[in-house]
Amino acid sequence: MNLSVSKASVHAFYADAIPRGRNTAENLQAVTSERFNTLLESIGDETPRTALDLGYGAGTYTIALARAGFRVVAVDQIASDSLLHRVDGAADWARLIDPRECLAENFAIDEDFGVIVAKDVLHYLASHDVESLLTSAVAHARGANYHYLEVFTGITRRSADGQLLRIEGEADYSPDSFRHVVERIYDGWDLTLLWSEHAEQDRRTGRNCFEATRATVIAANRAARSETGGMP
Repeated sequence: MNLSVSKASVHAFYADAIPRGRNTAENLQAVTSERFNTLLESIGDETPRTALDLGYGAGTYTIALARAGFRVVAVDQIASDSLLHRVDGAADWARLIDPRECLAENFAIDEDFGVIVAKDVLHYLASHDVESLLTSAVAHARGANYHYLEVFTGITRRSADGQLLRIEGEADYSPDSFRHVVERIYDGWDLTLLWSEHAEQDRRTGRNCFEATRATVIAANRAARSETGGMP
């Protein structure tokens, strides 16, 4: 039987860890991934210069997008002080960052974002909230849009004494169920879906406290590029 962990306790953990600069087990302070860097470098001028970073955490992906010239709406449930402090005194690109204090599932996607990033946040949401967010993002895509998602599936969590844990209301996708959701929502998009095994250790016991299959989704709205005269 799984022990239930409240979402409020998860929110409280990150609200404490991120402003203090604590590098949690999932390595919040890590640099942007090579896959994301390659995607960002490939984006052409036909893509709207607007971006959304859902669950920006330490702000690394938000900063990368702003440095690349995107106006970034950065959404997280934590206060924006730590992000603003991190970019304080930076060059003009820092002015492109628009932080919003909001739970990811409560953010209404009602504009055409050229790039959307959601890294290591969607698995915490209920499945209907995940699918509502992604469906809305696709519905508002008008240009040559790109979505970059990293989502944990097939999750196993354990407490320090080995008990199985589950966060209340989380999506709990298996790799197959998440793949079906992504393929349905991104129908007609150029879709790349990559898988990798992921584990995190409890620093006190040295045993794995978190195991999952990480899905990396790179979705490109190629149909829109064709309509604007870009590469088919």
